[in-house]
Amino acid sequence: MLAVTDALRECHRLRRYLRDLQLEIDRGPRVLQGQQATLEEARQAHKDHHDTITKLKVKQRTDETSLKEIETRLEKLEQQLLGISVAKEMTAKQSEIKQAQAKKEELEDSILTTIAEIEKKTNEIPTVEKTWADAQAAFKEFEKEAAERLERLKNEQETSRASLTETETKIPAAMKPKYDTLVKAHGPEAMVAAKSRVCQGCRRSLTEQKWFLSQHQIDDPAAANVNAVRIATVVQHVVVVAAGILKSIRENRHRAEVA
Repeated sequence: MLAVTDALRECHRLRRYLRDLQLEIDRGPRVLQGQQATLEEARQAHKDHHDTITKLKVKQRTDETSLKEIETRLEKLEQQLLGISVAKEMTAKQSEIKQAQAKKEELEDSILTTIAEIEKKTNEIPTVEKTWADAQAAFKEFEKEAAERLERLKNEQETSRASLTETETKIPAAMKPKYDTLVKAHGPEAMVAAKSRVCQGCRRSLTEQKWFLSQHQIDDPAAANVNAVRIATVVQHVVVVAAGILKSIRENRHRAEVA
C-alpha cells in the first residue's frame, strides 16, 4: 500500500499530467488553423498562377486586335497621303501616320513581351502543380497524424483519470476533505515545491515545525492532525508542499504588512 505522501505525490503528478494533456488537446485546433492557412496560401498561389496566364492571353488577343486596327488605319492614312497636294495638309497627315506607326510598334513590343511571359508561366506549370499537390498531400498527412495524436491523448487522459481515481482511494478519509479543498481551490497546483525550507511558490521560508511535518510521512490517519498535516514528500531535498502552506504564509505576510 502506498504511503500517504507517496499517494499524494502521485496524485499531484497525475493532475499536472492531465492538465498538460488537456493543453495539448486544446492546442490542436490552433495548430490546425495554421496548417489550413498554409494550405490556403498554396491554393491561392496555384490559382493566381493560372489566372495570370489567362489574363496574359486575354491581353495578347486584345493587343493583336488593336494592332490589326492600327495597321488598317495606317493603310488608309497612306492612301489619303497620296491624294494630298497642299503642304500644310500633307504635314498634318504625315504626323498622324507617324503617331500611328509609333502606336503600332508599341503594340508589337507589348505582344512580344506578353508571348514571352505566357511561355515562361506555361513552362512553370509543372512546378506549380507539384507544389500544390505537395501542399495537399502534406495537409492530408497532418490531418491523419493529428487525428491519431488526438486519439492517443484522449486515451492517455482516460487512463490517467482512472489512475488518479484509484490513487486517491489511498488518501486517508481524515485527510480527504482537506485534499479536496486544496484541489478545488488550486487545481494541478494544489502543491508547490520547497527547497531548503524555502517555498518555491511565494519564496518565503517555512517554519521549523512546517518543515519537519513536510518531511515525515503519516500513514496512520488516526495520528494525523488534519489542520496541521502538510501534504508533502522529500525527494533529494525537494519537498512537495500543500498549497495550504502557501496560503497560510501569504495570510501571515499580509497580516504583518497591515500591522
